[in-house]
Amino acid sequence: MHRRSAFTLIELLVVIAIIAVLIALLLPAVQAAREAARRAQCVNNMKQIGLAMHNYHDINNALPPAKIRSGSCTTQYPASNGLPAGWVLNTTAFTMILAQLEQTTLFNAYNFSHASSAAAWTGGNSTVAGGNASANTTVVGTLVSAFACPSDLPPRVIDDQPTTATWPYSRHKARESSYALMSAEYTDYSCPQEFGANPPGRGMFFNDIATAVAQVRDGLSNTSMVSEIRQETFDEPNFGPYWGSGTHTSTHCWVVPPTSAYASMTTPNAPWGLYGPNPKKLSYAWITSSLHPGGVNQTMGDGSVRFIKNTINVYTWYSLVTIAGGEVISADAY
Repeated sequence: MHRRSAFTLIELLVVIAIIAVLIALLLPAVQAAREAARRAQCVNNMKQIGLAMHNYHDINNALPPAKIRSGSCTTQYPASNGLPAGWVLNTTAFTMILAQLEQTTLFNAYNFSHASSAAAWTGGNSTVAGGNASANTTVVGTLVSAFACPSDLPPRVIDDQPTTATWPYSRHKARESSYALMSAEYTDYSCPQEFGANPPGRGMFFNDIATAVAQVRDGLSNTSMVSEIRQETFDEPNFGPYWGSGTHTSTHCWVVPPTSAYASMTTPNAPWGLYGPNPKKLSYAWITSSLHPGGVNQTMGDGSVRFIKNTINVYTWYSLVTIAGGEVISADAY
């Protein structure tokens, strides 16, 4: 009887090689499919945030301010709404829309008469409302899935206690997040007592100013409202964003005019070029960025989400983030 011979060593090696080639060909496709799923979840998060912003607007006739009584501002707050001059709250817009994100329990647990963090400068704003941020520790340390992009690093809880009585980088058990508010030329340092009630070159969000959609004269579909910002950025490792703890670099996305020397550093995923070497080519903590290949997701003023390429022109980018520049933007410009 003829007995069938087994595989020779060469045949076995050929089979193994073929399997290895197939795995090598399939692996990028699997990775791409996973990233597509993560990006789709990120888009869904940003749509939820956009819808929540509009629902908040329907109730209050305006969007929430980026921060209320920002401790980063170096110009003293006047006495208002029962608070003495110089007192800070650091309440963020993301906290104010929790109820619209079906996080009513979390919203009700937040004490709006106390600060979210003890972050404060010495420029006149040096008194933290409520004495410290401990009253809101549970809320600002909570993981809210809508504020976390699945492509980003897992959001950590950071505890940077003040090293002095007034320290702008204080974070009291604060949860990191992945999204920030489009504030154009202004940041957590900027306040109306310094720049006025309607400063030029601003985005849809500004500290202590509630923007109505009627003020977005460039059109809601042509104006960016919320952006991604990845957690690993070029600067102090515990910089933001933070959805609930209104510390430095917590909630603002900064874009400067195209004529500025910094313009190319404030486009999506642009590497920061100041303050020394940047071997990882990381962006600053105020700059829109993500781990999605090629660009970032943006929630536009109408609630839609668009993917903005890293290669966007600096003039087009600035036009997208300001609310009343009057620029004409072609649909294929980004």
